[in-house]
Amino acid sequence: MVKVNELSMTRINFLLVLVAIVLFGSCAESPLDMDQENLILPDLQIMNNKKELPAEFQDVPLIIKDALLGLYETKIGANLVNRAAEALKNSGIKARFVYQLGLKNTFKYIGNGCVEYNFAEMSTGDILQLVFHELIHMAQEPKGRLSYLLETEIEAYLGQYFYCMMSGKEFKALRGNNLNFEEKIKSLAQFFDIYTGKTTNESMFQHAFLIAFTEIGLHPLYGSDKGRKIGPSPYSVRILSSLMIN
Repeated sequence: MVKVNELSMTRINFLLVLVAIVLFGSCAESPLDMDQENLILPDLQIMNNKKELPAEFQDVPLIIKDALLGLYETKIGANLVNRAAEALKNSGIKARFVYQLGLKNTFKYIGNGCVEYNFAEMSTGDILQLVFHELIHMAQEPKGRLSYLLETEIEAYLGQYFYCMMSGKEFKALRGNNLNFEEKIKSLAQFFDIYTGKTTNESMFQHAFLIAFTEIGLHPLYGSDKGRKIGPSPYSVRILSSLMIN
Protein backbone atom coordinates (compact mmCIF):
# COMPACT_ATOMS: atom_id res chain seq x y z
CA MET A 1 0.00 0.00 0.00
CA VAL A 2 2.84 2.32 0.85
CA LYS A 3 4.49 1.64 -2.50
CA VAL A 4 1.25 2.35 -4.34
CA ASN A 5 0.83 5.62 -2.47
CA GLU A 6 4.42 6.60 -3.18
CA LEU A 7 3.95 5.78 -6.86
CA SER A 8 0.72 7.77 -6.93
CA MET A 9 2.36 10.71 -5.24
CA THR A 10 5.25 10.56 -7.69
CA ARG A 11 2.85 10.61 -10.63
CA ILE A 12 0.87 13.49 -9.08
CA ASN A 13 4.04 15.50 -8.50
CA PHE A 14 5.17 14.83 -12.05
CA LEU A 15 1.79 15.94 -13.42
CA LEU A 16 1.92 19.06 -11.28
CA VAL A 17 5.35 19.88 -12.69
CA LEU A 18 4.04 19.37 -16.24
CA VAL A 19 1.06 21.60 -15.55
CA ALA A 20 3.35 24.27 -14.09
CA ILE A 21 5.63 24.10 -17.12
CA VAL A 22 2.70 24.40 -19.52
CA LEU A 23 1.20 27.29 -17.60
CA PHE A 24 4.52 29.07 -17.24
CA GLY A 25 5.31 28.50 -20.90
CA SER A 26 2.02 29.99 -22.03
CA CYS A 27 2.09 32.97 -19.68
CA ALA A 28 5.75 33.76 -19.13
CA GLU A 29 6.02 36.22 -22.01
CA SER A 30 2.79 38.04 -21.25
CA PRO A 31 3.68 39.50 -17.81
CA LEU A 32 7.15 40.37 -19.07
CA ASP A 33 5.73 42.11 -22.10
CA MET A 34 3.31 44.03 -19.92
CA ASP A 35 6.13 45.20 -17.66
CA GLN A 36 8.17 46.28 -20.65
CA GLU A 37 5.20 48.19 -22.03
CA ASN A 38 4.70 49.96 -18.75
CA LEU A 39 8.35 50.96 -18.63
CA ILE A 40 9.11 51.65 -22.26
CA LEU A 41 5.97 52.66 -24.10
CA PRO A 42 5.44 55.96 -22.27
CA ASP A 43 8.94 57.04 -23.31
CA LEU A 44 8.35 55.92 -26.87
CA GLN A 45 5.03 57.77 -26.95
CA ILE A 46 6.72 60.95 -25.77
CA MET A 47 9.46 60.56 -28.36
CA ASN A 48 6.93 59.91 -31.12
CA ASN A 49 5.00 63.03 -30.16
CA LYS A 50 8.18 65.04 -29.90
CA LYS A 51 9.26 64.06 -33.40
CA GLU A 52 6.20 65.79 -34.79
CA LEU A 53 7.02 69.43 -34.24
CA PRO A 54 4.77 71.70 -36.31
CA ALA A 55 6.07 72.57 -39.77
CA GLU A 56 6.61 76.17 -38.66
CA PHE A 57 9.45 74.99 -36.39
CA GLN A 58 11.14 72.53 -38.72
CA ASP A 59 13.81 74.97 -39.95
CA VAL A 60 15.18 75.99 -36.55
CA PRO A 61 18.60 74.76 -35.31
CA LEU A 62 18.69 71.29 -33.79
CA ILE A 63 19.57 72.64 -30.35
CA ILE A 64 16.43 74.80 -30.45
CA LYS A 65 14.37 71.83 -31.60
CA ASP A 66 15.56 70.00 -28.49
CA ALA A 67 14.33 72.87 -26.35
CA LEU A 68 10.98 72.94 -28.14
CA LEU A 69 10.62 69.21 -27.64
CA GLY A 70 11.39 69.73 -23.96
CA LEU A 71 8.35 71.98 -23.67
CA TYR A 72 6.15 69.00 -24.55
CA GLU A 73 6.81 67.61 -21.08
CA THR A 74 4.04 69.89 -19.79
CA LYS A 75 0.57 70.51 -21.19
CA ILE A 76 1.03 74.26 -21.08
CA GLY A 77 4.28 73.92 -23.03
CA ALA A 78 2.77 71.67 -25.68
CA ASN A 79 -0.24 73.99 -26.00
CA LEU A 80 2.04 76.97 -26.50
CA VAL A 81 4.15 75.32 -29.21
CA ASN A 82 0.96 74.56 -31.14
CA ARG A 83 -0.52 78.01 -30.46
CA ALA A 84 2.64 79.77 -31.65
CA ALA A 85 2.77 77.54 -34.74
CA GLU A 86 -0.83 78.47 -35.53
CA ALA A 87 -0.03 82.19 -35.28
CA LEU A 88 3.02 81.79 -37.52
CA LYS A 89 1.02 79.80 -40.07
CA ASN A 90 -1.71 82.44 -40.14
CA SER A 91 1.00 85.06 -40.74
CA GLY A 92 2.54 83.01 -43.55
CA ILE A 93 5.93 82.82 -41.84
CA LYS A 94 8.09 80.24 -40.09
CA ALA A 95 10.03 80.47 -36.85
CA ARG A 96 13.68 81.46 -37.04
CA PHE A 97 16.22 81.25 -34.23
CA VAL A 98 19.44 83.07 -35.06
CA TYR A 99 22.59 82.74 -32.98
CA GLN A 100 24.16 86.11 -32.14
CA LEU A 101 27.70 86.19 -30.80
CA GLY A 102 27.17 89.65 -29.32
CA LEU A 103 24.38 88.48 -27.01
CA LYS A 104 25.07 86.73 -23.72
CA ASN A 105 22.79 84.31 -21.91
CA THR A 106 19.59 85.58 -23.43
CA PHE A 107 16.83 85.23 -26.01
CA LYS A 108 15.38 88.23 -27.83
CA TYR A 109 12.29 88.27 -30.01
CA ILE A 110 12.75 90.79 -32.83
CA GLY A 111 9.50 90.21 -34.70
CA ASN A 112 8.51 88.38 -37.87
CA GLY A 113 8.90 85.01 -36.12
CA CYS A 114 12.60 85.59 -35.43
CA VAL A 115 14.43 85.10 -32.12
CA GLU A 116 18.07 85.98 -31.55
CA TYR A 117 19.83 83.92 -28.91
CA ASN A 118 23.04 83.03 -27.15
CA PHE A 119 22.82 80.70 -24.14
CA ALA A 120 26.33 79.24 -23.84
CA GLU A 121 26.34 79.38 -20.03
CA MET A 122 22.67 78.78 -19.29
CA SER A 123 21.11 75.76 -17.62
CA THR A 124 18.51 73.62 -19.38
CA GLY A 125 15.80 74.95 -17.09
CA ASP A 126 16.71 78.54 -17.92
CA ILE A 127 16.74 77.83 -21.66
CA LEU A 128 13.33 76.15 -21.59
CA GLN A 129 11.60 78.95 -19.71
CA LEU A 130 13.07 81.60 -22.00
CA VAL A 131 12.07 79.68 -25.12
CA PHE A 132 8.58 79.49 -23.61
CA HIS A 133 8.67 83.26 -23.08
CA GLU A 134 9.61 83.97 -26.71
CA LEU A 135 6.95 81.61 -28.05
CA ILE A 136 4.33 83.68 -26.25
CA HIS A 137 5.57 86.69 -28.21
CA MET A 138 5.24 84.70 -31.43
CA ALA A 139 1.67 83.84 -30.50
CA GLN A 140 0.87 87.44 -29.51
CA GLU A 141 1.86 89.23 -32.68
CA PRO A 142 -0.47 89.28 -35.69
CA LYS A 143 1.48 88.91 -38.93
CA GLY A 144 4.70 88.71 -36.96
CA ARG A 145 4.75 92.38 -36.05
CA LEU A 146 6.84 93.34 -33.02
CA SER A 147 4.86 95.07 -30.30
CA TYR A 148 6.35 97.68 -28.02
CA LEU A 149 3.48 97.51 -25.55
CA LEU A 150 4.71 96.53 -22.11
CA GLU A 151 1.62 94.45 -21.41
CA THR A 152 2.89 91.87 -23.90
CA GLU A 153 6.01 91.48 -21.77
CA ILE A 154 4.03 91.16 -18.56
CA GLU A 155 1.96 88.40 -20.16
CA ALA A 156 5.09 86.61 -21.36
CA TYR A 157 6.68 86.74 -17.91
CA LEU A 158 3.48 85.63 -16.24
CA GLY A 159 3.29 82.67 -18.62
CA GLN A 160 6.95 81.93 -17.95
CA TYR A 161 6.20 81.87 -14.22
CA PHE A 162 3.31 79.43 -14.59
CA TYR A 163 5.40 77.21 -16.87
CA CYS A 164 8.16 77.08 -14.24
CA MET A 165 5.62 76.33 -11.52
CA MET A 166 4.13 73.45 -13.50
CA SER A 167 7.48 71.98 -14.60
CA GLY A 168 9.31 72.33 -11.29
CA LYS A 169 11.83 74.90 -12.51
CA GLU A 170 13.12 77.97 -10.72
CA PHE A 171 11.50 81.10 -12.12
CA LYS A 172 14.11 83.67 -13.18
CA ALA A 173 13.20 87.05 -14.63
CA LEU A 174 15.17 90.30 -14.89
CA ARG A 175 17.41 89.45 -11.99
CA GLY A 176 19.69 92.19 -10.76
CA ASN A 177 20.50 93.18 -7.22
CA ASN A 178 17.08 92.03 -6.04
CA LEU A 179 14.10 89.91 -7.05
CA ASN A 180 11.54 92.72 -7.06
CA PHE A 181 10.18 92.03 -10.54
CA GLU A 182 9.79 88.31 -9.91
CA GLU A 183 7.81 89.11 -6.78
CA LYS A 184 5.54 91.44 -8.76
CA ILE A 185 4.82 88.67 -11.28
CA LYS A 186 4.09 86.22 -8.48
CA SER A 187 1.69 88.74 -6.96
CA LEU A 188 -0.06 89.11 -10.31
CA ALA A 189 -0.33 85.32 -10.56
CA GLN A 190 -2.37 85.21 -7.35
CA PHE A 191 -5.31 86.74 -9.19
CA PHE A 192 -5.30 84.37 -12.16
CA ASP A 193 -6.92 80.92 -12.19
CA ILE A 194 -4.75 78.42 -14.07
CA TYR A 195 -7.65 75.99 -14.39
CA THR A 196 -10.10 78.36 -16.08
CA GLY A 197 -7.74 80.88 -17.66
CA LYS A 198 -9.68 83.72 -16.04
CA THR A 199 -8.93 86.27 -13.36
CA THR A 200 -10.15 85.50 -9.86
CA ASN A 201 -10.45 89.17 -8.92
CA GLU A 202 -10.41 91.53 -11.87
CA SER A 203 -9.81 94.76 -9.94
CA MET A 204 -6.90 93.25 -7.99
CA PHE A 205 -5.51 91.73 -11.19
CA GLN A 206 -5.51 95.15 -12.87
CA HIS A 207 -3.91 96.73 -9.80
CA ALA A 208 -1.16 94.07 -9.73
CA PHE A 209 -0.65 94.59 -13.46
CA LEU A 210 0.02 98.32 -12.89
CA ILE A 211 2.52 97.54 -10.14
CA ALA A 212 4.32 95.15 -12.50
CA PHE A 213 4.44 97.95 -15.09
CA THR A 214 6.16 100.22 -12.59
CA GLU A 215 8.81 97.62 -11.84
CA ILE A 216 9.55 96.50 -15.41
CA GLY A 217 9.83 100.12 -16.53
CA LEU A 218 12.89 100.49 -14.30
CA HIS A 219 14.80 97.90 -16.31
CA PRO A 220 17.08 99.16 -19.12
CA LEU A 221 15.53 96.75 -21.62
CA TYR A 222 12.04 98.12 -21.16
CA GLY A 223 12.42 101.88 -20.71
CA SER A 224 10.62 104.50 -22.77
CA ASP A 225 13.93 105.26 -24.50
CA LYS A 226 13.61 101.80 -26.07
CA GLY A 227 10.21 102.70 -27.47
CA ARG A 228 8.32 100.79 -24.80
CA LYS A 229 4.94 102.12 -23.78
CA ILE A 230 1.87 101.25 -21.77
CA GLY A 231 -1.39 100.80 -23.62
CA PRO A 232 -4.88 101.60 -22.32
CA SER A 233 -6.47 99.47 -19.64
CA PRO A 234 -7.97 97.02 -18.91
CA TYR A 235 -5.07 94.64 -19.45
CA SER A 236 -5.53 91.02 -20.43
CA VAL A 237 -3.47 87.90 -21.02
CA ARG A 238 -5.45 86.38 -23.88
CA ILE A 239 -2.72 84.01 -25.12
CA LEU A 240 -2.02 82.69 -21.65
CA SER A 241 -5.75 82.26 -21.01
CA SER A 242 -6.09 80.16 -24.18
CA LEU A 243 -3.28 77.86 -23.04
CA MET A 244 -4.99 77.10 -19.75
CA ILE A 245 -8.40 76.13 -21.10
CA ASN A 246 -7.28 73.86 -23.98
